[in-house]
Amino acid sequence: MTATVLIPSYRRPDRLAKCLDGVMAGRRLPEQIVVVLRDIDQESQSCLDDWLAQNRPQDRGVTLTRAIADRPGQIVAMNFGLQAATGDVVCFIDDDCVPWQDWLERIMAYYDEPTVGGVGGRDVVHEKHEQGDVLFGRVDCVGQIAWSGRIVGNHHLDFLHGAVEVDHLKGANMSFRRALLKPFDENMSGGSCCLNDTDASLHVRSQGYRLIYDPVIAVDHYPAQRFGDSTREKTAPGLVYSDSHNWVYCMLKYMGPVRRCVFMAYALLVGTGTRYGVAKWLAALPRSPRDATVQFWASTRGKIAGVRTYLKHRRGLPPSAEHGA
Repeated sequence: MTATVLIPSYRRPDRLAKCLDGVMAGRRLPEQIVVVLRDIDQESQSCLDDWLAQNRPQDRGVTLTRAIADRPGQIVAMNFGLQAATGDVVCFIDDDCVPWQDWLERIMAYYDEPTVGGVGGRDVVHEKHEQGDVLFGRVDCVGQIAWSGRIVGNHHLDFLHGAVEVDHLKGANMSFRRALLKPFDENMSGGSCCLNDTDASLHVRSQGYRLIYDPVIAVDHYPAQRFGDSTREKTAPGLVYSDSHNWVYCMLKYMGPVRRCVFMAYALLVGTGTRYGVAKWLAALPRSPRDATVQFWASTRGKIAGVRTYLKHRRGLPPSAEHGA
């Protein structure tokens, strides 16, 4: 089977070069690398030109394809890249990540099993904090979605049980059979389009294929600055709104009628993470009444908008400008 490594990048030329160095240092090289850049990002385009002149991947049997996106947004970039991808397997990696040497080799080994539709692994987050330079924590659950719709990630932490079947993979380090992928859904909102990876994962699983998470399929993740509408500030009202919108929209697409009712009750009355429902809002009020209320209101608006977007999707209407990528 052939492999395409897809790297969307925007205004992070130095990180992009290091990511490409990591891919080319692998024990198993991809047949194709697709780098997606914005038309206005001249600095990254120049950086890629310099990297190509110095490294000449074609001499090692690797075709590098440059895709130029003419609109902002991560989903737009992913779709431009997907159109250019030729490999049997498409491996997605963020431009601020560097894959381990055996990364692609381990990914491709799983696709010998025809029931496997997607494979991913850990992103080891390098971030200064009180315990050191690597975000660390041991967990015994990864990549699961509860019946209520509560999403458990933990892809970046130390998982204790080796390779397991999961419900969803993480966009910084995930792969799928290209034949199973459809274009990423431009109904998902926000510059970074939270949960677009979950949406792709659930789409592949809905076709009867398994997703495998193996923690030794690893990349080093050096979280870099985001630009435009993207932000890493999880409690920023705009991000809370888009995250809540995407959560509701994504879950409703893949749930049956009864489960949708349970999910909406859970989403509005309880909530999860920064997606405050009534219970989480009341619990947060004593600490900071104003911040809790702003977050609750942004989350509630996002959830209601997510329901509207789902109903439009059911009717086959195109993405609106408000919720496009």
